[in-house]
Amino acid sequence: MLEAAESVLDVVIHYSVLILEIIGALVILFHVVRAIIDLCTGKAKLCRAAITEGITTGLSFLLVSEVLKTIIDRDWTSIGMTCAILLMRASISLLVHWESKAEAEHE
Repeated sequence: MLEAAESVLDVVIHYSVLILEIIGALVILFHVVRAIIDLCTGKAKLCRAAITEGITTGLSFLLVSEVLKTIIDRDWTSIGMTCAILLMRASISLLVHWESKAEAEHE
């Protein structure tokens, strides 16, 4: 009984991780396309804001997927690798947020 519940949880988490990673990638891609359109139409200031917003939002989805991966990882090597990826993505997210805040204060 417990093994069945564990396998159901594994399947649900695997699909959740997949869906969250796809959403994160699509959010980033959408904002990149929007930034390219803004750049082509002469709205250069909006271009940078669109990229920053897209990266921050997309990385949030990707961070959640990494947290879910730690639930299903069973060995310390996988957990260590997932934690390293989580730390890198969180750092990038903080740097992008800090940069956008600094630019907003500058304007």
